Amino acid sequence: MMRPATRLFTHLAAAISCLAIATTAATSAAAEDQKPDVVFIIVDDLNDWIGAMGGHPQSVTPHLDALAAEGTLFTNAHCNAPQCGPSRASFLSGLYPKSTGKYFNSTSRPDFFKDQPMQGITSKTPPVSSHIFHRQFKENGYRVVTGGKVAHGAGIKPKDVHESFKRPADVKGQWTDDKKNLWGEDGPHHHPDSATGDHKVATWAIEQWNEVTDQPLLMTVGFYRPHRPFNAPKAYFDKFPLESIQLPEIPEFDDLADLPEYGIELAHSNAHKYLFTPHTVHQQILHLGGEQEWKYMIQSYLACINYVDTQIGLFLESLKQNPRGRDTVIVLTSDHGWNLGEKEHWCKAAIWRDTTRVPFIVVCPGVTTAGTENSQPISHVDIYPSLCDFAGIPKPQHLEGRSILPLLKDPTAKRDAAYLSYGPENTAVQTERYRYINYEDGSGELYDHHKDPNEWTNLSEDPEYQSIKNKLKAKALAFQNN
Repeated sequence: MMRPATRLFTHLAAAISCLAIATTAATSAAAEDQKPDVVFIIVDDLNDWIGAMGGHPQSVTPHLDALAAEGTLFTNAHCNAPQCGPSRASFLSGLYPKSTGKYFNSTSRPDFFKDQPMQGITSKTPPVSSHIFHRQFKENGYRVVTGGKVAHGAGIKPKDVHESFKRPADVKGQWTDDKKNLWGEDGPHHHPDSATGDHKVATWAIEQWNEVTDQPLLMTVGFYRPHRPFNAPKAYFDKFPLESIQLPEIPEFDDLADLPEYGIELAHSNAHKYLFTPHTVHQQILHLGGEQEWKYMIQSYLACINYVDTQIGLFLESLKQNPRGRDTVIVLTSDHGWNLGEKEHWCKAAIWRDTTRVPFIVVCPGVTTAGTENSQPISHVDIYPSLCDFAGIPKPQHLEGRSILPLLKDPTAKRDAAYLSYGPENTAVQTERYRYINYEDGSGELYDHHKDPNEWTNLSEDPEYQSIKNKLKAKALAFQNN
């Protein structure tokens, strides 16, 4: 029979244990209540042609500009691979292409390539296991929803999210004229915005945002324009009259004269498809209609940017009121840049600045300062750890990027370099000031972005820059060989 004192102690211990459990549960619930909602927006094929970045003087992007004014704009942000598939695989997993094994959309080998692998893990120290950030958030108590084009190729699995929405198909027909561009694509049409794909994505996103749950929310929303086909409602084209279109700034001299042949071939292979042989894409545009055809392509891209800015704006407006009573973190970027005639190059699939540089905007309550800019070199591999830090959830061990939270907390903080790949042996090293590109055949390009933001002058053979070149080339080789 239990003695009174023993019985009292047992009851007291049980009460203390229950109190501890209740306190822990309450603390955990409080911590959960404090977690912010996190919104990640990815735009397809958008370069620096937004007003806040000044990439083109005629671009009209009031909603993206307003978002930048609310937080911090990173002006030296880059994709880790200049094509949709490998870029998205990298930021979803938090791994460099050398650890995902994805470098290209197409793995066909161009004739000028040497022996570098076209696919497969080339890292000497790849992670034992990994998972995308959606699953990390789901496993840490978040409701996870994704819609539009966020992944590419393998996609996002149902176990990683609670809800998903497939990218709607492009509208067809009701074209305003029979004009087609070099890819055989029509331009302006008479469909209302409500019939278009990105408007449907925005509408879905708003509905998901307004759903009230006890869990904090992670939303990833992918907008497709300005990705081809270059078509949008006529009203967007009308904002950019063809006769007023300004072409990208190009030098009066031959911009390709000081480039290694390998670099020129890499860009002109157009993602391993010689579509208009013997013409390059740029030569084909000029062949079809000279500068007038070039202006039509610029007009089309500007119209598509303004269209997608409008659709993103609808979603951003809904984010001003949080139905769950939480703080809202917003991160917006693009999967890679785009050339529109600079260096006689079009599209993605090169490793120059215009092809890898992307908008990167962060609004994080209590951390970011409205209207600030940061010029430190960051890349998409930093997205995963940054989102975890913004949400206050653990970062998995496999991540190869670094959180940008320290850069936001301390505006004087520095980053050494970002590493960008277009093949395991074609590597760009981007610092705050310089870019060095190391090609598979040993050739290279060096640019001083403070003096030459358009990359018109290759300094790799300039005697005054040999020390800088050697330092950055050593970084590229060390990255490739790790």
